[in-house]
Amino acid sequence: MVSALNYHFFAEIFIQDNGRIKQAALLTPNNLSEAIAFSDSGYALEMHGGRYPDEIELEHHYPDGNYIFRYETPSTGLLEQPIALVNSAAGSSRLPDAPHIILSQNGKPISPRQIQADLPLTVTWSTFKQGNQDPLEIVNDLVFVIMGDCHGKRISHSGRPFENTPYLDYAATEFIIPAEQLLPENAYQLSVEHAILDTTITEGVPGFATFATTTFLDIMTLGRATDEAACPEILKNFDAGQTNLRQPR
Repeated sequence: MVSALNYHFFAEIFIQDNGRIKQAALLTPNNLSEAIAFSDSGYALEMHGGRYPDEIELEHHYPDGNYIFRYETPSTGLLEQPIALVNSAAGSSRLPDAPHIILSQNGKPISPRQIQADLPLTVTWSTFKQGNQDPLEIVNDLVFVIMGDCHGKRISHSGRPFENTPYLDYAATEFIIPAEQLLPENAYQLSVEHAILDTTITEGVPGFATFATTTFLDIMTLGRATDEAACPEILKNFDAGQTNLRQPR
């Protein structure tokens, strides 16, 4: 069973290998006079807004409109790149359906708490019904599969576009986590994200507004962990998206 946890706004700037960027900040439609600085996560420059119990409150804080990415690079100079966020389509949400996650090993379905650490783990998901090709042919709607360990460290990622590495789009059906990335008697946090993209390009720099839904699943491997590889008694949350802000019905 999949249930809603929270609604969240975030912005990211992905930097290519050996790329340089400075003065990265975001201007929002309801406060164009105050630039919000990005922070370096080690994977991208990120700006995270609040988390809210429903989509109405999220849109109150982050309404439709132009979000201005302001940054400076050697190739572009100082650039203000607008990304239009338009969630209202025929009066309904553009967030895609939540993906259902299915796990298998050796071609057979496996329980999330019965993972064998010496076998590859195949992650599949329900059909991305709202996913589609990009009419501008910049990048299609995307799928992301990410796994973090019990120490809050990223272990596996299905890839991102524009990085000269493989990644998944809406037509993908599976992602395989190698056995080498699994340890016995360890807990992991797995997520699958379906992302609808509105793409643009400014001064040769691609950008996109994203409407995404992410499903989280805790998994556990069998066996016995060595002392140095054992999980702590209190597991570190890998992604704050797992925070449950919804009141039980």
